[in-house]
Amino acid sequence: MVSKSPVWFLLASALTAGLLLQLTSVRAATTPLQDPDTEDTEEHEETPMEKQMERVEDAMRSLRRSVRKPESRADSLAHVQECQEGLLLAKELEPMMLARIPEAEKATFKRDFRLGMVEALETYLELERALLEERDDDAKDLYKKAAGLEDPAHEIFTEDG
Repeated sequence: MVSKSPVWFLLASALTAGLLLQLTSVRAATTPLQDPDTEDTEEHEETPMEKQMERVEDAMRSLRRSVRKPESRADSLAHVQECQEGLLLAKELEPMMLARIPEAEKATFKRDFRLGMVEALETYLELERALLEERDDDAKDLYKKAAGLEDPAHEIFTEDG
């Protein structure tokens, strides 16, 4: 039996308020603090190199699916073109690690970076030729070769390794 006395009402109100306070405290404790002035700039701005490399990575992800299917050859050619364009634009940019390289080694580092980009472009040109000549098995192998160039290059030329 529930009494209608003010004591029960106050007790119920206090319990409800306590529960609400506890729930908001849990939410506040699990939500990361954000500075209102930096809310929009939370993510770091991508460098031109990162933008081009992400472009290549996205195209490679799509190419991985399309290169398996001869009927998707036109799509594969478009993805290869996207990779080539991204690499060509990135080739003229400075590698991300260049700032950490001793001055005496910078010229060699830049040369090696550019040679790596040339090798990647050559592989994508071979892949394009294989697709145009309808050599689908060769295209799959060249895709694997192109994909295999990424990790060793990142080990050398990026901070992430």
